[in-house]
Amino acid sequence: SRERRSAPCTAAQAVNHVMPPRFSTVIVRFMVFVCLFGAGSFVVGGPAQAGEQAPSAHEPSGMMVHIPVPLAPLVKVYETVHHDLSVRRANAKDWVALGGGTGFLTYRLWPGTQDFSVEGDHLRAQAVLPFGVEYAKRGDGTLTKLAACGVESPTIGAGRLAVTMLTRLGLGRGYQLVPATSVMSVEPKGSCLLQDHAVDATPLMVQVYRSELQQALPAADQKAMQAVSLKPAMTQVWRELQEPLLVDEANALWLIVQPVAVAPAGVQPASPSLTAAYAVASRPTVVRGARPSVPLRVLPELSETPMPDGFHVIFDAAVPLEEANQRLRDAIVGQEWSLGVGMVRIDDAKLYPIGDQAGVEVMLRGLLPLTVVLKGTPEYDEGTGQIVFKRFDYTIKERTGVTDFAEVYLHDTLRDLLGQRVTVPIREELNATRRAVEQGLNRRLKGGRLRGTVEQVALKKLAFHPAGLSASFTIDGELHYDVDGTATAQ
Repeated sequence: SRERRSAPCTAAQAVNHVMPPRFSTVIVRFMVFVCLFGAGSFVVGGPAQAGEQAPSAHEPSGMMVHIPVPLAPLVKVYETVHHDLSVRRANAKDWVALGGGTGFLTYRLWPGTQDFSVEGDHLRAQAVLPFGVEYAKRGDGTLTKLAACGVESPTIGAGRLAVTMLTRLGLGRGYQLVPATSVMSVEPKGSCLLQDHAVDATPLMVQVYRSELQQALPAADQKAMQAVSLKPAMTQVWRELQEPLLVDEANALWLIVQPVAVAPAGVQPASPSLTAAYAVASRPTVVRGARPSVPLRVLPELSETPMPDGFHVIFDAAVPLEEANQRLRDAIVGQEWSLGVGMVRIDDAKLYPIGDQAGVEVMLRGLLPLTVVLKGTPEYDEGTGQIVFKRFDYTIKERTGVTDFAEVYLHDTLRDLLGQRVTVPIREELNATRRAVEQGLNRRLKGGRLRGTVEQVALKKLAFHPAGLSASFTIDGELHYDVDGTATAQ
């Protein structure tokens, strides 16, 4: 059976002390709803049989996926940039024209020190590079070398440059990183004095190297983009998010995330590294019963449509009318209490819908042999965490002189009193549900960890209909999937 039964309410839970007559109807009504909502007989989300696809009737909600950016492949690309430029200049015939075209310069870079670090959402590369320079002039159509420094050894006469590059990382189509590197600074760190001229070639080298380095970086960025792909990790996440998650084993409650779209959300700092964030739109639902079967869909192309904020789940609960009536009778029939001069006993009770309102017919015997019919519209008051009743009223079926007198002189007073007093606190039950769902949302998965917070569980709608009682609950919070670093190691 999909219904979860609990022990019926006892007399001590309902009435355990003497009540004055005007409170008798209040207590009867309170017992009705405490037993209905405390009995745990909800059928959540309708049937979910093995092999049946889960429904997706609610508005999309959002979650975030965080994929660690593998820095090693990027560092490997950018740490070779200076070496590649040096190799290009190894041929002495490859000269750089200076000024009006009569002066020429060629250089050699010696191996230096390089350091890479994460700065905000950027990759920062700093290098100190020893260099040597040869200077020549053109005359009679040929180049004549005039001076040099540091070309024979990095320790004899070589100058030094301090170079800083910053790589901004974006997310492009095809689940790829899109790096864009720029030269932040090229500064002199040590002089390179041309032999026999005592002229420092470092200022010239700063200008030449900055220009050539900036020209070389687009090719390095393209190479870095090809070195890293985030699609395998995202494909694994997409597959796992389609699997039903058992969030409450005792009650066989399954959360089906049902992802429907993915959009890039940028590269974000995540000390000590960076993560690629993807926003995922989903249509989550909760079902109860056997593990539902959900067909797997392939990872879609990235969407340009903004994704929803926050993770929201709406799930429906139902209490069949026969079940509600039986629980009502089990809970209150036979209860009695003293009014000081005699006893009042509940002999029978019946719950039935009146449009979208609830009607409860309670037959009292003993000192007050009356049949009281209660009617009201149940609503949830978020501020107080209680079920309250709007447009609340009551009638007494029997017509006697005593009841007629009460109707004429006490009806409004008693009605207002009932309207104020007939409330059912359910905040604790909703908080317990919040804790259970939050525990279910925080778990290890194959490729990482699901991390969720439930900010609120609220009862949004109550309705009576010929089949019984139905209610809609909402869960509002956040959901994240943190992918393991090993999933993106390349």
